[in-house]
Amino acid sequence: MILPPRAARALLPLAALMLIAANDPPANPNDIVAQRGTVRITAGEVRDLVEHSDPAVKAQIAANPGLLANLLRERVLQLGLAAEARDKGLDQKPEMIQRMNDARESVLVQSYLATVATVEPGFPSDADVAAAYEANKTRFMIPKQFNLVQIALLVPQGSTPQADDEIRKKAADLRAQVMKPKADFGEIARKNSQERSSADKGGVIGWVREDALLPGVREAVTAMADNAISEPVRTASGWHVVKLLGTKPPAPAPLAEVREQIIASLRQARQQQAARAYVDEMLKREPIQLNEIGLARAIAPK
Repeated sequence: MILPPRAARALLPLAALMLIAANDPPANPNDIVAQRGTVRITAGEVRDLVEHSDPAVKAQIAANPGLLANLLRERVLQLGLAAEARDKGLDQKPEMIQRMNDARESVLVQSYLATVATVEPGFPSDADVAAAYEANKTRFMIPKQFNLVQIALLVPQGSTPQADDEIRKKAADLRAQVMKPKADFGEIARKNSQERSSADKGGVIGWVREDALLPGVREAVTAMADNAISEPVRTASGWHVVKLLGTKPPAPAPLAEVREQIIASLRQARQQQAARAYVDEMLKREPIQLNEIGLARAIAPK
């Protein structure tokens, strides 16, 4: 699917090539940032989705924005499958109603336990965070990174295959220009690239993690040597000619970058311990009593 330019601008920071400058104005809450058929998710809904996510998930997204794209894809798929299930009347079957009610009760219980089994404000300490980081450093690896510049030619929504091919040919012509000896990629990008936030900087995208690249771009740059220039690559927004300026191998993320993620994880584990202790104390005060004879009769064949 080809997104409208405004929607594409909202999606790209989530999904990967990171073509939008950090100082651009925020997306309109009504911008569509993901769509599959009739299922649509707006920028405002994405903000709500993140805001109401589990604290550990929010911390992971903050540490690795590329995860938000995966979360969004899963959400679109979930909504699509749920719509199909409703169309087939699955949500009206007694056994399914019971399971959905059970799930609702489970969410309510977990939310309640989070309010009665609280974690002390000062936890974890700096020493706790440092120890957790050292013990789990391999979990905080930053994937390979690529320093990129680009020339982007946008393909308007609803373009015909012929129009798309004409834009591809123009991208190929620009690639031929930048491949010439002494060609100035930045100047050619500044004059021709249609993604203004990068074009104004001579096509500079900067350092991008491997897992934050769109599949087509990722396949291209991972096969390139430093200073190589890709063939035109098609993405949701159009055609891109990408130059690889340099690479960084995978490496552990600095503690400062994953600190909030570690804090959220440790607090979640402490909260779960407190919840178990609360339940154990509740059962100690008033144990559950079972009528095993009555239970056996309840499930006996009629």
